[in-house]
Amino acid sequence: MNSIHRSTIKRYRSSSWENVCAASDDIPADFARLLRDEVRPLQIAYQRLMSSYDGQPAGIECRQNERESWAFALPDASGAKSWRVQQFDQDGFIGHMCFDSLPEAVEDMLRMGYVVTDPGALDRIGSTARWARGIRRAAIMQKHQEGLITYRQMVDEIGALAD
Repeated sequence: MNSIHRSTIKRYRSSSWENVCAASDDIPADFARLLRDEVRPLQIAYQRLMSSYDGQPAGIECRQNERESWAFALPDASGAKSWRVQQFDQDGFIGHMCFDSLPEAVEDMLRMGYVVTDPGALDRIGSTARWARGIRRAAIMQKHQEGLITYRQMVDEIGALAD
């Protein structure tokens, strides 16, 4: 008789899930259940992403459900912290946040709503004319922020990009 063995899946627990589970013994059961229900979607997304990449989802782009926006975790080159979550949309990079660890970065990325894995998105989006225009716009804005051009020059240069 063949026995079916369930494959061993490594469990990854977000710090949010760990904190809720640890607190569950010290609070009323109904409230503990409410907290677990609140954190469960994040925990499921965290487990799914971490187990899909053996705990190392660095560089894997994830998209938000509600909008065309992506993010991925990568080592932080600025030296502020060890890891960063880099966000981008169809017009270029839109922000980043730094973290002490990859698990912390991944959990926060998921908490921000970047839950749909979309490997290769940066290469795909970064090869478009819209992305190139957005990068040029950001460079013009940076020149103004550095005091290299006036506000009026920045507005004129950005306006010229539309042509």
